[in-house]
Amino acid sequence: TPNTFLNMLSRSIFVVLIAIFMASCGPDYLFEEEKKIADGQWTYRDTLDFRFTVTDTAQLYNLFADFEYADTFQTHNIYLKLHTRFPDGKRMTRIRSFDLFDAQGNSAGKCSGHRCNTRILLQDKAYFNLQGEYMITLEQFTRRDPLPGVNVVGLAVEKTGALRR
Repeated sequence: TPNTFLNMLSRSIFVVLIAIFMASCGPDYLFEEEKKIADGQWTYRDTLDFRFTVTDTAQLYNLFADFEYADTFQTHNIYLKLHTRFPDGKRMTRIRSFDLFDAQGNSAGKCSGHRCNTRILLQDKAYFNLQGEYMITLEQFTRRDPLPGVNVVGLAVEKTGALRR
């Protein structure tokens, strides 16, 4: 009947509008990408390049590193070299340690089925002075080569919605 059709149509439209509303409430990412580590064995030579383009130099961003790792990971942290290549060709390198477990051996992230996932803040309220392509390279820098137990590494650049002053 026509009334049944109109009721179904209005319910469908309502569901779509709710889905759109819910999706718009989440984080807004300029860039988000994950890279799988072959056989869960991250070697020194397996550097991970993440490329993204910045057009808004007034925007502030939060940068995150994502890790998927085995719940049997042998140390509580992981050391990385972070290399940044700017649009003008200049480069910057820094070394960072990321805690995957606390001192009691509890995962910093959520675990399920022997795999843990965590998102760690690299930098908050970051800004980019130049428009153009940036490349952030993550390089495993622990004392073990290969480093077992790391399955996925990612980078996320989140728009904060705030502007720098």
